[in-house]
Amino acid sequence: MGALLAALSAAAAMPVLQAGQAPQLVAEAAGKEARPAVLHFWATWCEACRDEFPALRPGLLKLPARGVGVLLVSIDPPGDRQKAQQMLAHYRLQALPAVLLDAPDPEPVLRAVGEPKWDGTLPATFVFDAEGKLRKSFVGRADPAALETAIRSVTR
Repeated sequence: MGALLAALSAAAAMPVLQAGQAPQLVAEAAGKEARPAVLHFWATWCEACRDEFPALRPGLLKLPARGVGVLLVSIDPPGDRQKAQQMLAHYRLQALPAVLLDAPDPEPVLRAVGEPKWDGTLPATFVFDAEGKLRKSFVGRADPAALETAIRSVTR
């Protein structure tokens, strides 16, 4: 019962950020220390996101214990925050930090991530080194093995 309450309170805590806060996402994922980070962009309406979550789940859940920050970034409208929280709960990902980014204009988000080839396609996963430099991008579904290789390259 305690685990369920903790999960529900974690899910209820999904903050809503404005698009102008996008430049802070990598620092938010990394936390207080300089460490590698993974940003994963998704949305409840994204079929590919729903297909991808089960494959990425095991690796994503292990990242904090490996010293890698992770942030799940929903780009749903703020009114769909509960749906986003429910989706994370459905895929048992509510233990990971998550935010809802209110970005009706994706341009500030695209600039903040620093991947010139990203046009806002979802899902999208970005791997940053401990200095916050983008090292690998996965636009569309990420292959879990390729994502693992990218993470290993920034944790050596």
